[in-house]
Amino acid sequence: MPKIFVLIIISLFVVPAWGQLSTDADFKRQVYDRAYTGGINFHSRGYALNGRYLKYLDGYNAAGLEIDLVKLRHPKETISSEDIFNNYRGFVKGRINSFYTIRTGYIHERTLFDKTDQGSVSISYIWSGGLSLGILKPIFLSVDQFGDDGDFFTNIIRYTGETNPANINGEANFLTGIEETNFQPGVYLKGGVSFDYQFLDDKITSVEAGVIYDYFFTEVPIFFEEEQDINWSGFFQLYITVNFGYKLN
Repeated sequence: MPKIFVLIIISLFVVPAWGQLSTDADFKRQVYDRAYTGGINFHSRGYALNGRYLKYLDGYNAAGLEIDLVKLRHPKETISSEDIFNNYRGFVKGRINSFYTIRTGYIHERTLFDKTDQGSVSISYIWSGGLSLGILKPIFLSVDQFGDDGDFFTNIIRYTGETNPANINGEANFLTGIEETNFQPGVYLKGGVSFDYQFLDDKITSVEAGVIYDYFFTEVPIFFEEEQDINWSGFFQLYITVNFGYKLN
C-alpha cells in the first residue's frame, strides 16, 4: 500500500507536467505538437508568399515542410512605359521573360532563446532547403501599328528584346501567351533568424530575416543577350518575412 500511495503522488505531479516546458519564468510553457504559419516575404530580388507546417520534436526543436511562391527579378530590370491610354502595364526594356519560382523543402527550427515570461520575445534559428521550380513566362507587348491599307490598329506581339518596337503601350495582359511558359528546375538553401513577439503562447506572430540562394541547373534567360552575358543560374537574396500562425496539440 505505501508503494502504491507513493506512485499515485508521483503521477499527480508528472502527468500534468508532461505537456509543459519548464522555464525560468513564473509560468509554464506548453509543448505543442504542431504549428501552421503563413507569411509575406520581401527580398532583394522581389517578393513571395510562404506557408509552413512544423512538427515539434521537443520543446526547442521543430521540423517540417515549407512552400514559397516567389517573384524573382533581375537587377537590371528598370520599368519604362509609353502607356498612351493608361491601360497597359509598364515594360522592361530587354526583358523577354518574367521569372517566378516555387520552392518546396524541408525546414528545421531551433529555439535559441525562449520566452522568459508572457509578452517577451523568443529567438529561433531557421534553416531550410529543397527544390526550386523556376517558371519562365514570355513577355508580350501591346503596340500600335499601321496596316498595309493605312488603318491604325493595336497588335499583341511577343517581345524578343533585339529591338524595341515603335509605339509601345506596355505589356499585354499577364495571361497572354501563358501556354508558352517554360520550367527551370533547381534547388535552394535558406537560413535566418526569427523573432516571435506574440503575447499568446498558442499563436505565432514573428519577424524573420536571413539569406536565400536559388540555383537552377541551366541559365535562366530573363533578358535578351547580345554581346554581354547578363543572365545567370544562381540568385542570392536577403529577405525579411512577417509570419502569422498557430500551434496545436
